Amino acid sequence: MAKALDRLIRLLEETGGVLALAVMFVAIVVQVIFRYLFTPLVWPFELSIYMYICLVYLGAALAARHDSHVAFDVLFKALPVRTQQVLSAGLRVFGAAVLATLIVPGIQFMRQSHTMRSASLYIPWSFLVLVYLTSVILMISHLVAGAVRDWRRTRTGES
Repeated sequence: MAKALDRLIRLLEETGGVLALAVMFVAIVVQVIFRYLFTPLVWPFELSIYMYICLVYLGAALAARHDSHVAFDVLFKALPVRTQQVLSAGLRVFGAAVLATLIVPGIQFMRQSHTMRSASLYIPWSFLVLVYLTSVILMISHLVAGAVRDWRRTRTGES
């Protein structure tokens, strides 16, 4: 069950990001072609913006999975390994707690924005909020998993 869930999450983060990038690229190409050869279209620009937003949020979740967010770790690396592991676990739990505070307002905003539609594609704005909430939940799960890993390492003495 856990492996199937992990595969689903990987599919969402990696394949979803690649699809968002591909759709964004095609929309921009269509927009340029129609701007210079035919009548300009509005919807490709809007679609490319929405795909960019999806790409950013799914990329943030993927970066949390691979522990590759920007970090200033010069002082952190100077600490003893055990202290690094405890501090890392604590910071991950803190980050997950901060992200968790965004879930309830996000759900409320998603409910409120469901009736609002985009200008040219008529996509409910709640779709974008759903992508945001999905990303937040994925980042929380990756941070908690990393904190558990760090905490286990402190108990076993691994580096």
